[in-house]
Amino acid sequence: MDGGWMTAAEAADRLGVTVRTLYAYASRGVLTARPVRGGGGRRSQYERAQVEALAARTAKRERAGQVEIRVETAVTDLKPAGALAFRGYPIEDLLDRSFEDVAELLWTADLPAGPVSWPSESRREAARVLAALPETAGVPDRMSAVVSVLGMVDPARHDRGPAAVADVGRRLVPAMASAISAHPDPRPAPGSVAATISDRLARDDVLPAAPVDLALCLLADHELAASTFVSRIAAAAGADPYAVVDIGIQTMRAADHGGTARDVHRMLQRVAEEGLSIVAADDRRAGELPGFGHPVYTDSDPRAPHLLAALERVHAGSDRLDLVRTVLESATRRGLPAPNIDLALGAMAWLHRWPEEASTGLVVVARTAGWLAHAAEAYERPSRLRPRAVYLGPRRRR
Repeated sequence: MDGGWMTAAEAADRLGVTVRTLYAYASRGVLTARPVRGGGGRRSQYERAQVEALAARTAKRERAGQVEIRVETAVTDLKPAGALAFRGYPIEDLLDRSFEDVAELLWTADLPAGPVSWPSESRREAARVLAALPETAGVPDRMSAVVSVLGMVDPARHDRGPAAVADVGRRLVPAMASAISAHPDPRPAPGSVAATISDRLARDDVLPAAPVDLALCLLADHELAASTFVSRIAAAAGADPYAVVDIGIQTMRAADHGGTARDVHRMLQRVAEEGLSIVAADDRRAGELPGFGHPVYTDSDPRAPHLLAALERVHAGSDRLDLVRTVLESATRRGLPAPNIDLALGAMAWLHRWPEEASTGLVVVARTAGWLAHAAEAYERPSRLRPRAVYLGPRRRR
């Protein structure tokens, strides 16, 4: 074997990806491949220097400020190769289920046998809270206020049993969904969470709630993402379910966690106003565009294709969808990684003509299901998460 070249198996192993992904890298020009004949078939070799450089860039992104902590859970099974399952159900088997079904699955470990209907009284309580807030309150502010007030008036807020935690979710989620928009709405709220969000954010035309419902399902949990991890720590320390959710909301304020879809929304708007050159300029300046690649998945985010396909069906023939396609095609030509769920969510918000903050609100509503599922697990199997620090300061000072 030429020392300057690697087999497909060696290159894939070095990068931690599948051979199929390796072929995609070569087709996009990210890696240089050369054909090798012999041994009963045609094979390819990959330039070692390029593979090592790509591995180094990936490792640098993975190492920067990250510490891996493993926690036992029966809620979500995430495989870096590109698979995601809730309570043993692959997400592909849940695509025709409602968000309420998926939330019940996360909370009870079983899919409902029939239609799910959650109480609506909390929506009226949320409306009173929202009416008292200043106009400057953003989506996280409104949702945090709703969570805090509903917790204050719940006499059972300190009950940490699994059934009680699920009841908190059934009460909280519809109220939080109604808080996704600041505009007063005297009309009765629609039945489902997805319909509530669609109705509250609707502009001139009312779009189908199906993509919203699908997005909520896909985003309901994602193992130990930052907001889930801190929420779980809070639960392990004894915080009540309302406090757990509020801590998750505050973590979602971080731009790198809850704001990437918003950045995608802004990018698409800039492309619409200034042209596709924005994609190339951002690519050169930052090395990547928001919404592409993922720090956990080595191949591709398995959630993104499903939501993008739903958007294709709803917005078929629209100029805005054509622009989204053009951005995706440009990113592929430039060798960027596959689009992730933030790209699909940001595109949905932009295609639906929602406010920028709406995508963050949708993630918060969806992820509340996961936060409470992890909280219930932490209550039943308490384990104090106490990381140790590596001291880097002076050893002794006089």
